[in-house]
Amino acid sequence: MTFFYSYIMENSFSYKQIWKISYPLILGGVAQTIINVSDTIFLGRLNEIALGASAIAGLYYVTFFMLGVGFSIGTQIIIARLNGEKKYYEIGKVLAHSFIFMMLLGFVLFVIMFFGSNYFLQNLVQSKPVLLASIEFIRFRSIGIFAGFIVLVARSFFSGIGTTKMIGYTTFISASFNIIFNYLLVFGNYGFPKMEIAGSGLASSLAECIAALFAIIYFIRYGNLKKYDINQKIKYNSTIFTDLIKTSIPLMIQVFIALWSWFVFFLIVEKMGERQLAISNLTRNIYMLLMICLMGFSNATNTIISNLLGQKKHNELFKVLSKIIILSAATTLFVVILNLFFCQYTLLIFTNNQEIINQTFGCIYVISGSTIFFSISYILLSAVSGSGSTVATLVIEVVTLFFYLIATYLFAIKFKTSIELVWCTEYVYFMIMGVISYLFLKKVVIAKIR
Repeated sequence: MTFFYSYIMENSFSYKQIWKISYPLILGGVAQTIINVSDTIFLGRLNEIALGASAIAGLYYVTFFMLGVGFSIGTQIIIARLNGEKKYYEIGKVLAHSFIFMMLLGFVLFVIMFFGSNYFLQNLVQSKPVLLASIEFIRFRSIGIFAGFIVLVARSFFSGIGTTKMIGYTTFISASFNIIFNYLLVFGNYGFPKMEIAGSGLASSLAECIAALFAIIYFIRYGNLKKYDINQKIKYNSTIFTDLIKTSIPLMIQVFIALWSWFVFFLIVEKMGERQLAISNLTRNIYMLLMICLMGFSNATNTIISNLLGQKKHNELFKVLSKIIILSAATTLFVVILNLFFCQYTLLIFTNNQEIINQTFGCIYVISGSTIFFSISYILLSAVSGSGSTVATLVIEVVTLFFYLIATYLFAIKFKTSIELVWCTEYVYFMIMGVISYLFLKKVVIAKIR
């Protein structure tokens, strides 16, 4: 299998080869989405407050967690480039520096979330019950950030070298145990304490710890430690660390701002009322299901483009990119159509409140269209970051989100429109992102090729 992936990474990318790299990432996305939505599934059986609070608290946690995701993507890009250049002995050094940074970052973020969330959220969340429930969830959820970051480091390594099966394994394990622990701790089944929303946060943390243990064992068994010189003693190297920082920091800021903007989106919606917040949380979870395939292709794009440029095959960039976009759009369209047929039954998984379900359909129709734009725009943005132009990726994200949040505020607060029209701002987000990303790739990257 390692030989097969090495062959792929050293030759032109066909549709089949792109799919071979992408499908484990997509499967991993399926499991990761299950982790995120399973909290909503269980809490939706409690009450409307818990359902709304899980949106605020979940996005709050993920926003901080995405700082680690951004750094791991930067690590993945560097490893993919070194793999393309066949500098295998350098990969172990990069991975060691990445691990140390991630553990330090995890400690800082844990302190902020565990001790500071109360002071931060009380000035942002209007509903007192939603505020208290959100804080309770976050305190238990923050415990799992160290385990989550260990998994991210392992994923960045295996994604960088093109062997992505490990991602599917770890996320499946996380998803499975998250469901089990939610069932036991939210409702207090089989003698376990009934912790309600706190139990959901603890369930996710415990699931990540088990996934981290598996990732460590898998890494030792299949990481080819000798080839990548991973058994070496860790020595600080300023050049490697600087390269990691330069590549990763813009991505960390980008993904943090991207998730923060969605967190702000839900804070704006919360001002519209608890019902609108609950509807938006259901919409968010359906959105995450629709985005599974395109996020897998996005992750693959980072590896493929970085590896391609590492091999100095700049002239193949747009040819390969067009293939990824076609696969991304086609698979996403299939998922969207499938969801429209079974939307009623999908929503019943999250809540048995038929009134909320009926009021959510309008938002589902809105995001069904925007997801198609997303399947194209996000691949283009991933190509920009995969090319190593991570500062440009950050600038594109900031410009896009500026107009997105302005549109959200105007629709929700200024003009007091319906929740369906508020969700239409997603079109603003993805259309601006796609246009700017394409123009950058066309003008800047092609200029370098010439």
